Amino acid sequence: PEMATMMRVGLVRSSGGRLAMPARTLAMPPTRTLTRLTRPGGLVSAAAKKAKPLSPLPTRTPKRSFISMPTGDAAYVIGGLMAANGAVYVMWQTQSPYLMQEHFMVSRRHVLSHPHTLVTSGFSHMNGYHLLGNMVTLFFFGPNVVAALGARAFMGLYLGAGMASSAAHCVMVPYRPALGASGSMNAVVAYGICLNPWALIVVFAEFLPIPMPAALYGAMYIGNDVMAALGMDNPMQSRMPVAHAAHVAGAAVGLGLFAITRGRGGGGGPWKRLR
Repeated sequence: PEMATMMRVGLVRSSGGRLAMPARTLAMPPTRTLTRLTRPGGLVSAAAKKAKPLSPLPTRTPKRSFISMPTGDAAYVIGGLMAANGAVYVMWQTQSPYLMQEHFMVSRRHVLSHPHTLVTSGFSHMNGYHLLGNMVTLFFFGPNVVAALGARAFMGLYLGAGMASSAAHCVMVPYRPALGASGSMNAVVAYGICLNPWALIVVFAEFLPIPMPAALYGAMYIGNDVMAALGMDNPMQSRMPVAHAAHVAGAAVGLGLFAITRGRGGGGGPWKRLR
């Protein structure tokens, strides 16, 4: 009799014939029954011991339309990185060139005396077109990678790839200073392409739109940097001075992180705690 007074839930049918949940009427059991159910060794305690832990729900990378704005964590992360890169660009236009070269460009000659340039050079753009290209890349590829990795791990990818690309440039090109977020962008692009290798990407060649799968675009883009870094003849190579070794190092960081976090069932170890 006491158990019968525990709960009374009614269901009504909607006009479509499906069950709808109405307001529930609940009657609490007497105190003796509640105590008997929840005390050690009671029915609820015994059932909780036998119950298996629920497995985590699979995570999916939300799809975005071509021009949709980043939302959630991606809005803060992508917006903050854009603001930081933009602020350094303004500093190039307003501050002493000597100051900017000393603290926002990286080279083997003075990286030991200015180790912070391994990081600061990854936020530094002297040319507006250079800044625009990298920030457009971050805007379109970044949000999906943030959704897959989480905000903190994404920042680790950005900073880690930037430092790796700076170090690679110092090793491969000892006498030419470098700057720019291209190493970090290559890591983001590489990870984003691995997330969805068959996504359609439209590449503009002399204002001519050319659609191609993301995997093909990534292979061509990274392959161009690899050939240039090795000194091989390449008709696609830019005439402008480009830190190809830094680009390759950034892409390698993105591919390596994808192998850790996605290549074996979503990754494990410390990467799960970074989410």
